Amino acid sequence: KCTAVAIALIHMHAITATGADVTEYKVGIWYSTTKEGTISMFRPLFEDYLNRAIDSNLNVRFKVVVVDMEESTLAEDLIDAGELDFLFSNAGRVACVEKAFDWITIATGRNHFLGHDIGAQSTIIYSLKTNTNINSIEDLKGKRIGLPLIHSPSFSIGKQELESHGISLYKDSKQLVFYGSEYASQLFDVLKENIDAGIVSGNFLFQNYPDQIPYLRFLNVLSNASWESEPFPFPTSAPLTPTYTLACSPAIPYPVKRSVERALANLSVAMPEAQAAGMSTFTTAASLFSTRAAMESANLFDAAGRCVSPFGDVRDIMRCPKGTAVDSEEGLAKRCQDNHLSCPAGFPCYCSVCMANTYVLVYPGEVVLGISTALFGMNLA
Repeated sequence: KCTAVAIALIHMHAITATGADVTEYKVGIWYSTTKEGTISMFRPLFEDYLNRAIDSNLNVRFKVVVVDMEESTLAEDLIDAGELDFLFSNAGRVACVEKAFDWITIATGRNHFLGHDIGAQSTIIYSLKTNTNINSIEDLKGKRIGLPLIHSPSFSIGKQELESHGISLYKDSKQLVFYGSEYASQLFDVLKENIDAGIVSGNFLFQNYPDQIPYLRFLNVLSNASWESEPFPFPTSAPLTPTYTLACSPAIPYPVKRSVERALANLSVAMPEAQAAGMSTFTTAASLFSTRAAMESANLFDAAGRCVSPFGDVRDIMRCPKGTAVDSEEGLAKRCQDNHLSCPAGFPCYCSVCMANTYVLVYPGEVVLGISTALFGMNLA
């Protein structure tokens, strides 16, 4: 049985008109669009196509469901309940179930848009081109920054890239706005100057809003970016990560898993099912090691090895540099109010997250020794 995050498959049994016992697998899908949009994009591929292409002797069928759009459809909870079988999602969400449930990645998709076939996802750190105060990553210090879904590779990879340039996401930003899966809202808030900059999936940007690209300034564009020796045709501000990946539960029978792999490998860009999903084909599953390492660095796994909920309090993943600490919820809210910073479109936002830690004072050894000597002398007196 294979469970999914972005596209999840739940197994159940049904009897066909011929009396054959058919196992139904539900494919769970998360995508950065609406629930209805996700279904219309991926049902032709993971339902219609697979039902037609899978070996009929296996007596299986597939049904697409949307997961992770709201707390009640969180993939991990559905897996715990035995209600998911396959997952098609971004590399971050797949890394979550791979680590927590020993799920198996079986295929990585190749996106097709603007005349290109690509097997990687880029991360774009960007601002409005007319905002002349931001020309580099270093200029993001003290600015309002929009962030993507915390489980998206762009969040953890983008955070790492900022840190490599000496920018602490939580200490150095004036305001952080967490947009979750509402990537379009982040883009339009940059365009409307409600925030100064954003971090988002470049694939999302180029695939869905190519007409807005001329108005944006991409920061820290890497030269000669490539993925598995293949030149990447679009700009990226940070190292590339795999595109959407399909994973399944280790309980899925091998013949079913293998048949799914073969069917997806036989997909071509000429097929309407591939075109609806913006895909060309699938290849052998790419490693998620670097994605998982970046997520661990961003504190996205709890002590039990499970991903923190994308619907939880994001303050739980915040870490501040030495000598500072995350302020209380009340303190953060007051700081936004004092600086007259509203939260765009009602999204959760936090202002100047890290405060000076006034509870623990660290002194050089000589000072401590001097104080101790003085106190000892007073006691002798």
